[in-house]
Amino acid sequence: MNQTNEHGHVCVIYINASREAVWEGLTSAEFTRQYFHATSVESDWTPGADVSFYNPDRSIAVTGKVLEVEFPAKLVFTWHVQYNPEARKEVPSRLTYRLDSVQAATRLTIIHDEFPNQSVVLPQITEGWIAIISNLKTLLETGEVMAVS
Repeated sequence: MNQTNEHGHVCVIYINASREAVWEGLTSAEFTRQYFHATSVESDWTPGADVSFYNPDRSIAVTGKVLEVEFPAKLVFTWHVQYNPEARKEVPSRLTYRLDSVQAATRLTIIHDEFPNQSVVLPQITEGWIAIISNLKTLLETGEVMAVS
């Protein structure tokens, strides 16, 4: 599922991997640089900690703050785009990863919300998230990534 409205965006995908493996895929720079626009995520993933997504040249793509952690079921943090000057002016949005066990698989739900009115970020992420998490799914299930990220 990939759905957007004026309040935010929701993506749901099933991944044939444990919640712990999906969590690591979402929170480890070793994984994110393979499937997430070559960015490396860095955080200690404790409430109040900084979150940074670095481009390969170490410029900052996205920053945030960890709001909530329930390993391996839920992770919530703010999302503040840095790579686009117009987006940088916006207040941060909120990103939630929910991981639910479904037999031997994981249902990953991404809820990206709390966008300001007339957000420039919301339209940018509407097709981006489904491509990113599809690439994560492929990586975790096959050990390889797709050409799209």
